[in-house]
Amino acid sequence: MIELEFFSRKANNEILIYQMIQFSPEDPWRLLLDGELLGSMEKSEGTWRQVSGTDFSPSFLRELAAFIDQQNFNHLPLALTSRWGNLIHKVIIKSDREYLVVCKADISFRSFEGIFSKFVSGLLKDEWSVTFQVFNHDFSDDFTVQAKPTVRQKNKTGWDQQLS
Repeated sequence: MIELEFFSRKANNEILIYQMIQFSPEDPWRLLLDGELLGSMEKSEGTWRQVSGTDFSPSFLRELAAFIDQQNFNHLPLALTSRWGNLIHKVIIKSDREYLVVCKADISFRSFEGIFSKFVSGLLKDEWSVTFQVFNHDFSDDFTVQAKPTVRQKNKTGWDQQLS
């Protein structure tokens, strides 16, 4: 499940806090305000559309869609396959905290485990830990990595220092 908070300012400067929930990657996004379901929306063939509920204005639907599209959980699969494209076949989002990674055939799976475990944290942008369950090409072997985002802080000399 993925849960997001979307802040919107009304004409009178009142701020509304919407809750956006997606229970699984196959499900539409549900939009709630104060616990009341307003409607749902989904992206199909690259286009966002509302699938149920009170009609959202076209501009509000575009704002919601842009907000979802900008979230890091949407970009992380591409970042992983870009970084290790010769090793990773597919990345599947289970939630914003959990991903399945399927490797290509004819790679050194144990070597990849060491590399992936050491460097995947550098690709995380959100503030929470993420679990990666990584499988070899035929699902006969796997490993799990609980990755925490890398936090960088400038020290007194101006050089970045990595904190865990």
